Amino acid sequence: MNQAIRHRGPDDEGYFCIEQGKGQSYSGEDSLPEIQQNMSRLTGDIQLRIGMGFRRLSIIDLSAAGHQPMLSEDKKVAVTFNGAIYNFSEIRKELQDKGYTFRSSTDTEVIQKGYMCWGKDIVNRLNGMFAFVIADLHKQKLWMVRDRMGIKPLFYHIADDGITWASEIKALLCVEDVPAALHMPGQIGNYYLQSTPPPATCFRDIFSLMPATWMEIDMNTCAMNSFEYWKIPLGKTGERITLEEAGEELTHRLNKIISAQLYADVPLITMMSGGIDSTTVTAIASDLTSGLHCYSMGYDGTGNGTDELPQAKLMADKLGIQQHIHILENEEHVVLLDTGLRIFEEPYTGPEVNLNASWFIAANGFKVVLSGNGADELFGGYAHILGIESWKKRRKWSFLSHLIPGKEGYRAKLKNYLGIRNAMQYYAQSRTSMRPYEIKSLLLPEYAMLVDETLRGLQYPDEQPRFRNEYEALFYYDLRFSVSGHHVFRDDLSSMKFGLEMRYPYLDHTLIEWVAGLPFDIRYNGHINKPLLRTAAARYIEPDNLKMPKKGFNLPVEEWWKNNGAMKSYMDKQLNRLKKRDIFNNHTISKWQQNAHTFFDLAKIWQLVTTEVWMQTYLD
Repeated sequence: MNQAIRHRGPDDEGYFCIEQGKGQSYSGEDSLPEIQQNMSRLTGDIQLRIGMGFRRLSIIDLSAAGHQPMLSEDKKVAVTFNGAIYNFSEIRKELQDKGYTFRSSTDTEVIQKGYMCWGKDIVNRLNGMFAFVIADLHKQKLWMVRDRMGIKPLFYHIADDGITWASEIKALLCVEDVPAALHMPGQIGNYYLQSTPPPATCFRDIFSLMPATWMEIDMNTCAMNSFEYWKIPLGKTGERITLEEAGEELTHRLNKIISAQLYADVPLITMMSGGIDSTTVTAIASDLTSGLHCYSMGYDGTGNGTDELPQAKLMADKLGIQQHIHILENEEHVVLLDTGLRIFEEPYTGPEVNLNASWFIAANGFKVVLSGNGADELFGGYAHILGIESWKKRRKWSFLSHLIPGKEGYRAKLKNYLGIRNAMQYYAQSRTSMRPYEIKSLLLPEYAMLVDETLRGLQYPDEQPRFRNEYEALFYYDLRFSVSGHHVFRDDLSSMKFGLEMRYPYLDHTLIEWVAGLPFDIRYNGHINKPLLRTAAARYIEPDNLKMPKKGFNLPVEEWWKNNGAMKSYMDKQLNRLKKRDIFNNHTISKWQQNAHTFFDLAKIWQLVTTEVWMQTYLD
């Protein structure tokens, strides 16, 4: 299992095994020399009831003192932790004032000592991204926990005689009693929402621990309990504030957040596409630290299409920072394509640009990168936010959808278009993924019958009373699905493939709580996207960057489909293999192939291409 995720932590390796209430640490072949000298090597003949393994990506305190699993002085509390705690220095000081001593400078030890001091309440004090597991031999309990926004992943499988967990599903599949089997409801959810909504995955009996969740496991009986320690904030509005005042406060908060996230004992870089989100992060970071580097990608450097390189160059010159420019050639993507697709553990609607970016950044010696992801979800940057009023007017005619005959072609599209009745349906169908009638036409009848039931399970009726209007519902769905189920999940796989840690200033939970409490007219005006962020960004970035229309950081799939023979051949090859699966309606696949002309058409094609590559990699 540890070897399967070696890429996540190439700097060190460690194990902690528990048998008959006693724990023992072991080293591995990739452990630091000092660790190998002081610990026995883990071998295949060791019998154990509980085992914890870890691969370390060293970011803070690079010494052997940061080795994991990290043990308490009495060897009764063991911790494995993936992520970054941005306020660990403050918590460490508080613990020192209470008499706790520290052997390292790591945030891992702060989690451990914090747990020993406050128990489960330590999680409420943490500001950061994290997935960690604590084995407490005093209480004979094992605790699994995930950060509030689900930035760091944690998957688990439950069998009759135990539970297995890991940061990536590919590690779970190394275990003999963890079968690699298709979970069709998870795949249907993936086709509908562009990614599989947790806790489901596309694998039967493998689950994603929900964000903001503790899971308690009894070491003796394997009895499990879980609870949610934080919710995406809704339903509260603070005192009146003007847009200008809110912009000032946002600027203050971003400076504080970015300052904390700049802390690292290894080289750090920011992503700067040239758009508002990442450029604002880079501009603030350049004020806070000297010698900042930024990364910018272009396709041809012209600024045409989705290329934003001219604006990124303009800002790098203004800020006086060193810019690493990556011109993405078609040949590079073809080389990375097949290998890259196989690291992903579910289908997806397009080739992942962050895979190329992460490869380039890591190759240039960086281990930490600040990303602008999350701003669109937090501040209302997507087209569906501006389309709310239009949809609300159209919704008045939804009763007509029942009168439209036919299940194919234009009539099916019109029926579906008029039939969008609630915010969840509106949100889902604003994604570049499949519509319900398209999923039904894609699957053979015995699988298509699962579609309606699966999608009804995604309506989350328990959340409906919390929404005060349609904008707040979309705010919630964007954060719940677009962030933790989509962006950061794929970012994590892309970046950690190359031993790179990605951080997200806009996903700081205190910032989310503050924005959620602002009056709606400051967050959303129906005319321009991200009005609040634009107000704060205006003091940092050039007018050309500020007025640039939203492009998105997407690869030119339409150009590849039409003019790139190698890419087109690869896609057709995978689709032809998919037709032999006895799961899909081959007539539908062929029809989509023949009528793929636009970005949205090709999103469906890519979901099918990646479905086949995923099945080859993990199920065959």
